[in-house]
Amino acid sequence: GARSQRAQIVFALATLLVLLMLTGPLRDLPRCVLAAIVFTVAIGMIDWRAMWAIRRESPGEFRLAMMTAAAVVGIGVEQGIFLAIALSLFRHVRHSYRPHTMVLRQDPETGQLEPAPVTADGQIAPGLVAYRFGADLFYANCARFTDDVHLLVDHAPVPVRCLVVDASAITDIDFSAAGALRDLLAELRGQGVSVLFGRVSPYLRADMERHRIIAAEDPHANFASLHPALAAAREIVRAGAEGAPAR
Repeated sequence: GARSQRAQIVFALATLLVLLMLTGPLRDLPRCVLAAIVFTVAIGMIDWRAMWAIRRESPGEFRLAMMTAAAVVGIGVEQGIFLAIALSLFRHVRHSYRPHTMVLRQDPETGQLEPAPVTADGQIAPGLVAYRFGADLFYANCARFTDDVHLLVDHAPVPVRCLVVDASAITDIDFSAAGALRDLLAELRGQGVSVLFGRVSPYLRADMERHRIIAAEDPHANFASLHPALAAAREIVRAGAEGAPAR
C-alpha cells in the first residue's frame, strides 16, 4: 500500500532482483498460486477510501470503475483498459449531446439568481429570459439549444423582448452549430426579440466573430460577465414596454 517515491523505487528493485535471480525457483510454481499472489497485490493497491468517495460524489464514475474492474478480471487487463476508455468517451459524448440546460430566476426574498428547469414560463422578469447552456455548441446538440429557445420564446405567457444567453459553459462553436445559431438569431430578430450573450470568454468571442454570429448583432451585445448583460437586457425590455406596442 506504500505510495511514496522511495517505496516505488524499492519495489522496482525487488522486482528486478526476482526477475534476474528467482525465475528458476518460480518456474515450477502453479499458476493458481501466481494468480493468487498477483490478486493479493492488486487488492492491496486499491484505495478503498477513494472509491467510496467516488461512489458518494459521482455514482456514474463509480459504476464505470466497477465495470472496468470486472472487465479486467473477466476478460483481461488490456481489454479492460480499452473498455474503460470507450465507456469514458461514451459518457463524455452523452453529456455533451444532452447537456444540462436551465433558466435563471431571481429569488423574491434574497434577490439572488437561482437555476430552474427550462419551462415556458421561465422568465427572470416579464419579457426577459436568462438561459444557460451547459456545454460547447456542436452539430449534435445545437438542436437542443434551438428547441429550448423556441420553447422559452414561442410559448411564453408574456411576450419575450430580450433573451440573455449565459455562455459560461460554451468554449467552442463548430460550423454546423454556428449556422443554426445564425438562423436562430435572424428568426428572433424578426420576432422583435433582442439577444445578448453574457460571460463570453475572449476565445468564444473570437469563435463568434469568425463564424459571423456577432457581425449581424450589435457588437456590444456580448459581455464578459452576466450582470451587465442582464442590466442591458432590462433596459431593452423597459424601452420596448414604453415605446413599442406589445406583440
